[in-house]
Amino acid sequence: MIPYYNLFQYLQKNPNANYSQMAKELKITDKTAKAHYQYLVKNGYIIGVRAKYKPESIGLETNSYILSISDLKRVKIIEKLADFHYFTTFRNRILGSAQGLFLQFDVPATTSKYLDALFLKLQEYNIIEQFEKILSLQIKVITKPEFQFFDNKIGKWTWEIDSWEKKYQTSSTIFSEEPQKKRNFMKQLRELDLKLLYKLTSGTKVPHVKLAKELDATSVQITRRINFLNENILNYRLLYTRSKIQPVDLVLFRGKCSEVKKNKLYNLITKHSIPFDTGFELLDDGFMWRMNVPPSYVSQFGEFLWSICVNLQFFHFDHSKSMLYYFYDGNYDTEKKVWKATKAELYELPLEWLKENQKWI
Repeated sequence: MIPYYNLFQYLQKNPNANYSQMAKELKITDKTAKAHYQYLVKNGYIIGVRAKYKPESIGLETNSYILSISDLKRVKIIEKLADFHYFTTFRNRILGSAQGLFLQFDVPATTSKYLDALFLKLQEYNIIEQFEKILSLQIKVITKPEFQFFDNKIGKWTWEIDSWEKKYQTSSTIFSEEPQKKRNFMKQLRELDLKLLYKLTSGTKVPHVKLAKELDATSVQITRRINFLNENILNYRLLYTRSKIQPVDLVLFRGKCSEVKKNKLYNLITKHSIPFDTGFELLDDGFMWRMNVPPSYVSQFGEFLWSICVNLQFFHFDHSKSMLYYFYDGNYDTEKKVWKATKAELYELPLEWLKENQKWI
């Protein structure tokens, strides 16, 4: 059972709300809102708030790779290499019959060839056995937990997947959204913005007065630039301890299907969202769908997706080895207004690090 359930539910949709906003929404005093919030934090229900930048808003594209690695020692090598690499955004271990790593990097579109070359070299060194680059169309749908479908008294999700699945049959077979022009705000970013992106995405929650002192700026400048980032570049999500509410599995479905079926699935998700933390992406030949869902729903989603795919791959991730990286402010040249994403940063330097740290190569 989640204490102060209404507050917890409100924070899912408004993770950056202050005590006055919480109080107004829940019709309680500021003092009570503060006490309830602090109780949730103190007892581990709420961990904090995570800021994540939108890659397209700063001229980057997400590149995803699935690596096949059977030897755990070599998995650990690549994990350390990912920690060293300046453009890594996410990594996780793959468990089960398929073993290895799932890696993501945000880089300018024209430089992804250097990442491909890096993994070809790792294959040549016999550190990885195989790798697949997921060819994304950069069309994504993000869904967030909706606790209105959670029965707090019995501690169980009540959302019915069967009725959701039935809507697939009547979903449009045509990609129904006009591709939106993705605005790039990188040229508008200042050096102060880059430092703030680093602070905010690394989970640092510091009062504006203290940030101003650390970054040699005024409180007014900090407030204005954070407002700019919040409006154009950042999304926020409440972090909570899933095990204290209900355990979830972190899984990835990579499905190959026809154009018609992937369009129907995309339209289904966009018009009839699901109440869990997931990220769906359209691919050239199908889709990729990463999910944080209760175990009972994994098999149900799996059976449904299997029924519409000519080929469905399933990957189970290790929660304890999941790593989400923060924005690295040294990646951008503020004078030349370009990303430092050349062959040197994406390919040569990682290989040099690897050779220095793994003498047997």
